Amino acid sequence: MIVIQHRSSTVFQENVYIVKNNNFALIIDPGDHPEKITARIEKENCKVQGILATHGHADHILAASRLCEIYSCPFIMSRIDSKWLAELKNMCEHFQIPYYGTPAIDIDITLKNMLELGDFSFDILHTPGHTKGSVCFLFDHILFTGDTLFHHSIGRTDLPGGDMQELQGSIKDKLLSLPDDTRIYPGHLKMTTIGEERSHNPFIVL
Repeated sequence: MIVIQHRSSTVFQENVYIVKNNNFALIIDPGDHPEKITARIEKENCKVQGILATHGHADHILAASRLCEIYSCPFIMSRIDSKWLAELKNMCEHFQIPYYGTPAIDIDITLKNMLELGDFSFDILHTPGHTKGSVCFLFDHILFTGDTLFHHSIGRTDLPGGDMQELQGSIKDKLLSLPDDTRIYPGHLKMTTIGEERSHNPFIVL
């Protein structure tokens, strides 16, 4: 399995990920202009089997609707964050970024702890705190944390639905139980590991 990172060119500088398995792919948190993501997919020559969102904030779902149309694939997210979908158009106007449509949740992962999708199988770790519906996706020893856990930092909790104590509890209970060599691909900033964050992240409560 190959992880391809693409840094969005929007004001948010969010990390978009393409997870490639042979000639098949999943797109995680498509927060950039869809044409830039499709160009990378064409370069990799792979078939997209799904669009995954770690949570419902605009910078993680911006291109989801258009990409689902282009690739005729499902959009996967927890319905707990569905209120953020209703805010997507307004958020785009507020931040003066293009609006490409609002995705509909095709596969609700609210009650799921794992998912098999096409050629992929992965675990779903529910990590509320940044938003109520935040999740992390675990592919063997590769973890996509969205805005739950960053390199030496954690997601903000001052937006509606955010809760610092809940976020720290999610990290402690769901993420720190993973092996130290688990690679973390976060929604912002650079790649890190569970071991690095366990030892050096000042926001983690052990």
